[in-house]
Amino acid sequence: MKKYIALILSCMLVVAQCSLVLASETEQYEMVEMNNDDIFTTSSQEEVAPCLLYIANIYTSIIKISSNQVGIRAETVCSETVKSITVTYTLQKWNGSQWVRVASKTASASNVAQTAKSYTIAGLSSGKYRTKATASVTGYNGYTESLTGYSGGITI
Repeated sequence: MKKYIALILSCMLVVAQCSLVLASETEQYEMVEMNNDDIFTTSSQEEVAPCLLYIANIYTSIIKISSNQVGIRAETVCSETVKSITVTYTLQKWNGSQWVRVASKTASASNVAQTAKSYTIAGLSSGKYRTKATASVTGYNGYTESLTGYSGGITI
């Protein structure tokens, strides 16, 4: 009998030390339309950035302009003025198993700390697209580094 009483008291002690946890209500979000004309604005304050000598970050964007046209943009930001920045802008399409190149353009700038370009691509078929931008930066000491950035995908 003493064993049963000890067992019951032990169980009560364990139960008394446990806390009851209840799930809270699901948060409700409200989606509000934004009236902002600058669709390519970037903000690096909350982003994770790579640690390179010259390249601070590369930002990529893609927007749907019409049912067969998109706009792509990439901006490369360096920590200081460099000898050259060469960026390859690539539009990619998802073929069901991988991203494939649709169109590509390369642009260069010299003696700058930052460069940005935008392109419009028309005549596209329906599907999912994204922007890939690869920046190659060369400093005045001859050191070269590269970084690739990708936008999110959009469907047209």
